[in-house]
Amino acid sequence: MKKIILLYIFIFTTLFPSDNIGGYRAFIQAKNHYLNGNFDQAKIEFENFVEVYKDSKLVNSHYPDYYIAMNYYEIGEMKNALKYLESSIYTPKYLKFLEFKKSNYFEFKRGFYLGEIYSRLGYFTNAHYQYLTLIKDYYDPDLEPLEKKALNILASKDPYYNYILEIKYKNNYKNIDKLKNDDLKMIGHYLYSKGLFLEFYKSYKNSINSSSNNKEIVVGTLNILEEANQYDLMIELIKNQFSSGNTDSDYYYFWGNALKKSNKPLEAIEKYKLVDKSPYLERSIYSIGRIYFILENYEEAILWSKKLNNDKAHELLTRSYFNSSQMDLFKESAIKYIQSYPNSNLAGYYRNMLYNESKNPNYLNWIIKHNLNSYYYQVAFNITKTTRVLEEYPLDYKKRFYTDSLSILDQLAELGDPQLLIIESDTLNFSKDKVFETFIKTSYLEKIKLYDLAMKSSLSAEEEFSKYSNLYPYLYPRYYGDLVKKYSKKYDVEESLIFSLIKEGSKFDSNLIFKSTYFGLMQLDLKTAKLYDPDITTKKLLDPEVNISIGVRHLEYLLSNSDDNISLTIAGFHDGEKLISNWKLDKNGDIDVEQIPYSDSQRFIKRVITNYYKYKSLYKD
Repeated sequence: MKKIILLYIFIFTTLFPSDNIGGYRAFIQAKNHYLNGNFDQAKIEFENFVEVYKDSKLVNSHYPDYYIAMNYYEIGEMKNALKYLESSIYTPKYLKFLEFKKSNYFEFKRGFYLGEIYSRLGYFTNAHYQYLTLIKDYYDPDLEPLEKKALNILASKDPYYNYILEIKYKNNYKNIDKLKNDDLKMIGHYLYSKGLFLEFYKSYKNSINSSSNNKEIVVGTLNILEEANQYDLMIELIKNQFSSGNTDSDYYYFWGNALKKSNKPLEAIEKYKLVDKSPYLERSIYSIGRIYFILENYEEAILWSKKLNNDKAHELLTRSYFNSSQMDLFKESAIKYIQSYPNSNLAGYYRNMLYNESKNPNYLNWIIKHNLNSYYYQVAFNITKTTRVLEEYPLDYKKRFYTDSLSILDQLAELGDPQLLIIESDTLNFSKDKVFETFIKTSYLEKIKLYDLAMKSSLSAEEEFSKYSNLYPYLYPRYYGDLVKKYSKKYDVEESLIFSLIKEGSKFDSNLIFKSTYFGLMQLDLKTAKLYDPDITTKKLLDPEVNISIGVRHLEYLLSNSDDNISLTIAGFHDGEKLISNWKLDKNGDIDVEQIPYSDSQRFIKRVITNYYKYKSLYKD
C-alpha cells in the first residue's frame, strides 16, 4: 500500500514544473486532512511527504513539523508527537534578527502541548518547565486561554501559582504580598498592557513589598507610571524609596521626568542635575539642555548639549546657535553634518534652516534632491511648487526575465497558506537585484494580505523605491482600503489623513501592541477608545474594523475642535489635546513643529504630516 501511495505522489508531482511545488501541495493536502479531523489519512500523507521530500527547503524549514506532531498527538502516538514537536522550531527569516516576542511561529501552542506530552510520558520536570514558559508579562489574545490552562495545571501542584492566576485573571489581589519580586514585575507589566495597572499598583503599594529595594522592580514601575501619566504616583514612589534608604541617583531622572511633564521645568532641572552615572546621566544632560532651549536660555542649552556626542545633542546645539543668532557657528555645525549624512532627515532640517537664514534657493533644490521622504521635502515643495521627476522602473521587462521563479510564487499564493510563500521567498535570488527582489516580496505579501510584512519589505528598500515613479507608491500603500473608505465617508475624514496615521503608527500591523499601551492599526489607547465604546477590550481593539472605526471617529472630533487644522489634529491624536494646548503655533495657526517640546512627539508629527501630503499627491481620487 505504501509503495502505491509513493508511486502516486511521484506521478502527481511530475505534472508540475518544480519539485518544490509538488512538496508544498503534498503538505497542504496532508495538513487539510489534519485540520478536518481525518487524522489517520493525514498520518499516511504526512509520512509519505517527509519521505519523498526529505531534502526540500519546506521539510528543512521545520514548519510542517508542528502539524505532523499535532496529528500524532490526536491519534495518541506520543513519542512520535514529541519527536516532531521538539524539532518544530520554525522561525521565518523576517523574524530572526528582530526583537520579536513570537520568535517561533507556533511558540504558544507548541509550549502548551509539549507540556501535555511530557506529562503523559512521565517527564514531569520537563512538563513543568514548558508550562512556566507560557506565563508572560504582556497581553496577547492568542496566549491567554493557553496561559490560563497552564496556570491551572501548575496550581494543582503548587498553590503559589493560584495567586498569579487570581491576580491576572480574577482581579483578586488579597495574596499580592506572597508573590516573589520577579512575579510582581511580570504581573505589573501584564496588567498594564490590559489597562488594569493602577488598581494593581494601589494594592501593591499597600503590601509589604511596597518598600522593596529591588531597583529593577522600582524602575520598571516608574516607567509604567510615566507611560500612564501618573506623575504624582511616580514622585510618591521615589520619596518612599528615599525614606527607606534606597537613594540611588537614577531615581532623580524619573523625578525630573515627572516634574517636566507636570510643567515644572526649573524644578525638573534641579533633579536631573543630581543624576551622577550612566545610563540616566546622558539622558538627564540632554533633558536639561532641552528644557533650557524651550525656556529660550540658549547659552545654557549650548553648554549642556556640548557635554554629549550624539545626533540629538548635535541638533540641540545647532538649533541653539541658530536661535541665539550665532550664525557662523550655526552654519559650521549644520554644513559639517550635511556633508557627512546628506540623505538624513536631520540634514534636510539643517538645509531648511540654512534656507530660512539666507533664502538661497539652492538649499531647497538640495532638499528636493536628497530628502524625498522627509518632512522638509514637503516644506521645500510648498515654497518652490516644484517636485523631483522620477523615472519608471522596468518592471515588465524584469518579470519576463524571471518568469519561472514568479510562476512558482503564483502557484504557492493559491495554496492558502501564507507561510509557504514566505519559506519560498526567503530563498529567492534575483542575481543581486535588490530592487526587483524587494518588489516581488512586497507584491506577493500584499497578495496574501500580510500587509505589515509587505510594508516592512518596501521600507527595507526605501531609498531605492524612492527613485522610481511606479515603486514609490509602495512606500505609501493603502492597505485596509475598504475599511478606510467606509469610515472616511461615515465621519467625513480624509482618507489621506487616516492612512498617514496608520502608516506611521503601526506600519499596517493590526496586531501591534506598543509599549503595552497603544493598540492596533491606529495605535489607540484604551482610555481614548472607551470614550467611544465603554465596553471596549484590548482584544476588540485589535480588530481592524473596530480600531479604524474608533480611530476615525476620534479624528472627526479632533478636526471639529481645531477648525479642521491638520497639524493640530495630528498632534492631538498623538499627545492629547490637553498636553498640546501649551505648544507654540506658527503664524498660520499650525503647530510649530520645530518648537514641540518632546523629541519623540516631534518626530512622529513630522512624519505623519509628510505621509499626509504624500498620500494626497499620490492618490488624487
